[in-house]
Amino acid sequence: MKSEAREHLEIERKYEVGLDAKMPSSFARAGLEAVSPEVFQLEAVYCDTVDFLLARHRIAVRRRTGGHDAGWHIKARGSEGVHEMEWPVSDEAPPKLLDSLAELVGRRVDELRPIATISTVRTSTVLRDATGADVVEVVDDLVRAHDGVRDVARVWREWEAELLPGADESLLALIEPELTAAGARPSLSESKIGRAMGTAFETAARRGDSPEQLAALAVSDAADRLAAFPEAGDDAERVAQLRKIARNLEA
Repeated sequence: MKSEAREHLEIERKYEVGLDAKMPSSFARAGLEAVSPEVFQLEAVYCDTVDFLLARHRIAVRRRTGGHDAGWHIKARGSEGVHEMEWPVSDEAPPKLLDSLAELVGRRVDELRPIATISTVRTSTVLRDATGADVVEVVDDLVRAHDGVRDVARVWREWEAELLPGADESLLALIEPELTAAGARPSLSESKIGRAMGTAFETAARRGDSPEQLAALAVSDAADRLAAFPEAGDDAERVAQLRKIARNLEA
């Protein structure tokens, strides 16, 4: 693809966690060394067409600041992972990004509108193997999202484990027991933007998830919405109860 962008295949696993969960500080049992964590404030604006053409093609476009990869991103989801293309930060979407979108969706996309904002406090820890190579990044994200189309706010916390370039995918399975032992469970939501827009349920229904999993997503979304209220501190117990119900429905 003639995009003149930095490109890579993103292979990751996402996990649900409670607000009181603690990310493991050591992954020695998996044979990996954890580097001292870094904390980033990430601010992202997600865009789509008026008729949500990109979402229908499982494509996300965002402009993000903060962290090591600030800029414009295309994330195209496929069977092997997420093909990501990146351009430097600019006020407007780069022309080459629009060219790449035209190749992906089959027609020119000249007008993108903001649909959601996502603010993330990210604690990132890189894992190294015995040779000293960086192989996996595990992140602890506290996410605050606003669906600008429906004017709905959501708050949640999640962990992600992403394979770094050149690393063996089996490492994700190797560290998963460490994460689940700390209270994490595989997420039913495949992306932050889907969760922010409340479309995770529809996506799960299309892929044929079980009734129990669909019910878990519906309850989880209710918890996300409740957690976003300014007075959510008073409802912390109710939010925790909803998240517990969602976990039990998945079991």
